[in-house]
Amino acid sequence: MLDLDVDMSELEGRTFTCDDKCGLCCLCQAEVLPHEVPFFKKDHPSRIVMKNEPHRHVALALKGGEGPCTFLAPNRRCQIYSDRPHYCRQFPFHLYVGTRVQVELDLSCRGVWYGGKEDALVAGGKLVADNRDALARTLQESREVYREFEANCADAGIYRAPEALRRSVSAWIGELADVQYLAKVLDLSAEDEEMEGMPAPLRSPEYDRRELETSARETGLESLSAEDVFSAPVYCDPDGRWNLMLSRNGKVEWSIMNDDGSLTPVRSIDPRQVPLLAPEGDGVEVFRSYMGTLNRRDSMFGYACYLVDDYGYEDPLSNTYFGALAAAALDLLWRSSLVAYMRKGKLDRQGMIEGIISYDMDRLDAPAIGAFL
Repeated sequence: MLDLDVDMSELEGRTFTCDDKCGLCCLCQAEVLPHEVPFFKKDHPSRIVMKNEPHRHVALALKGGEGPCTFLAPNRRCQIYSDRPHYCRQFPFHLYVGTRVQVELDLSCRGVWYGGKEDALVAGGKLVADNRDALARTLQESREVYREFEANCADAGIYRAPEALRRSVSAWIGELADVQYLAKVLDLSAEDEEMEGMPAPLRSPEYDRRELETSARETGLESLSAEDVFSAPVYCDPDGRWNLMLSRNGKVEWSIMNDDGSLTPVRSIDPRQVPLLAPEGDGVEVFRSYMGTLNRRDSMFGYACYLVDDYGYEDPLSNTYFGALAAAALDLLWRSSLVAYMRKGKLDRQGMIEGIISYDMDRLDAPAIGAFL
């Protein structure tokens, strides 16, 4: 049996409880695994559908074909909770398999922010134990992918160990809240010369503030683009409203998804009216902590590896990784500023938490070499 190297450090010290008003997980169309299909075919044949993307599989039906799960009751409780599929039981955990197994926590789940009855480390450990064989098989395959990736990087002379890259980011993690610093990192990462580490903090402003806000806005709008409104990023606010934010024709179309799957348009937001805010007070530490989490996530490093492979091994891995983290920080700041604008708030502790809640699920959906299981 392959040794199962597991990292669950992201779960340490966290407890959680499902927020009765949220229901965010019920907007993710759950796949029904082969051994679960007979139950649903027998007891709920009209509540499952066949899907062809990203592979052919059975899934739970959605209200109106695009809304929440048909098993979500009006009180936001699951009608088949004791028989819910594995995919529902796994939320809010993400199992990323790279050179090891890492259990990551979906911080778009409101229930992980305010404590609760369940110990995340215990629940994550049980999830790993229950799926040990599948994880071991996937790990073997994923390690081979990473070996091939490292060999390609070595041939191109661009490989750097992830531990060294992470240490360099950690040294300046607090600077990532400064858009001037982010601009510097992004500029350096785009150059041909390899970055040996993250740059030292700037002593004075080097970039025009208006240009920085334009760049952040363009990055933010790109992250809100989707084929249709039902595929747009969703933010579940403290009152349990499912806010859909779609970038279209240079505007942000803000809609509310209702429990029956219908949409209620709220308004069109001119993104030029959204000021790019900076974290303040306790919001600074919330931002730093989250960026530290991204820096430790194997899936974030896997995303940088994906970009290097996609670019044909032309850019140094260090430049790509530092640039990807800086871009994520800029995207988070603009997304958080948009949510603060919608809520008439600021990026204090609560405002920064709301920004992360609106952002992290999209971050976890980014492509990466290796595999999410």
